[in-house]
Amino acid sequence: MLRFILIRLASAIPTLLGMSFVAFLIVALAPGDPVMMELRAMGIMPEPEDIAALQAEFGLDKPLLLRYLDWLGHALRFEFGTSIATGRPVMDEIALYLPATLSLAASALLGAIALSLTLGGLAATAGQFFGAGLRGLTILLVSVPSFWLALLLIYVFVLHLGWARLVGDSSLPDLVLPAMTLSLAAGAALGRMVYERIRAEMSEDHIRLAIAKGLGPIQILLGHIAPRIIGPLITAWANAFGGLLGGAVVVESIFGWPGLGQLILQAISQRDFPVIQGYLVLMGLTFFLTSLLADIAVILTDPQLRRRLEHE
Repeated sequence: MLRFILIRLASAIPTLLGMSFVAFLIVALAPGDPVMMELRAMGIMPEPEDIAALQAEFGLDKPLLLRYLDWLGHALRFEFGTSIATGRPVMDEIALYLPATLSLAASALLGAIALSLTLGGLAATAGQFFGAGLRGLTILLVSVPSFWLALLLIYVFVLHLGWARLVGDSSLPDLVLPAMTLSLAAGAALGRMVYERIRAEMSEDHIRLAIAKGLGPIQILLGHIAPRIIGPLITAWANAFGGLLGGAVVVESIFGWPGLGQLILQAISQRDFPVIQGYLVLMGLTFFLTSLLADIAVILTDPQLRRRLEHE
């Protein structure tokens, strides 16, 4: 397994470098002088010679490639400079908002997993009419934009029933609606995958043999089907977690959830490029780590794959 992890790490280097270069170019090619922007944020209007001196001090007079390599050296140490808006280190700003986003994405993922297993399992094993209704429900939930679903939940649970408040903090009650918004669409998409995997397995000879032996649906599902589909599902769940982190931007803004979505929208509106850079690098790294952990989990749950890797 160690060899597999090392190969995955090595294969990810070009992707991570490409992602970091894109994050760097956002600032390097953005209109306006970053030195002037930062000085104006501080209320300073320097002379042209002062600007030139500061550009030389920050290395902005160097060729683009050298500037990228210098920036990359700092990024590898998670040093992205200071926020133009607040003057605080970028990683301090991210660390302030990150826990709320992680709790939202994790809660939404748990809800999506539970919903997907329920919808997919019932649609695959229920009668034709009931199964068709469940499949139609999953298609509907996948098709609905997250912002529309968020507004619908606000109308029902905040304005009509009064069971929740719109603008909250990072407390558990305020987590329910944004997590529900994210988990409904993600759970429906994952539910379609669960349905297709179960239906594919049910057409296999070993499942027909189990049915002929008189095994019940629960025994067949848990004992024969689940072990064969768990690997692809783990990979899909990991990819869904990354998607939930990205999708949280809009949902956090609608519900006033104090996560990275709030931070990045403020950074975009204020042209706070160091924060945008740090956010993009962090998201890219998170996607890679979740994918790597999913691959490791698949190996641990698949004895045949584990033995094959051990003999390679």
